[in-house]
Amino acid sequence: MRIPHFLFFTHLCLLSSLRAEAQMERTLYQVLEIDSVKTIALDLYGQYTLQKWEGSTLLIETNIQLTNASPAILNFLIKEGRYDFAIDTISKAELKIYTRQQDRKKIKTPAGECTEIFVTKILVPEYMVWTDDRKMLKRKEE
Repeated sequence: MRIPHFLFFTHLCLLSSLRAEAQMERTLYQVLEIDSVKTIALDLYGQYTLQKWEGSTLLIETNIQLTNASPAILNFLIKEGRYDFAIDTISKAELKIYTRQQDRKKIKTPAGECTEIFVTKILVPEYMVWTDDRKMLKRKEE
């Protein structure tokens, strides 16, 4: 009687470990120098949060979670720039930061569709403030 219980427990452990392998997570960081910039327009895909920090740069942190995906799929998406941000210099004092891939198609594999969750957090220097709609950063008036 003990052997069937042992086999059941072993199979349960194996199945749970297979499920854990299908869930991939990675955090990406991008640092942007904003020395003499007075205004930054934000055009970012998805939801994001803004948070103050003591640094003098803008730090963008993106946490990505994929289910039903392999490490190779996540690496491919990162290399293809799916989570990259770009900067346009509008003038010496004004920048626009935007998501490179605004049109994101669903991720499909032979095993089915992947669930993608990504959370972007932007750490803003203390000398900058943001508008109520969180689409514009401005240097504080001194």
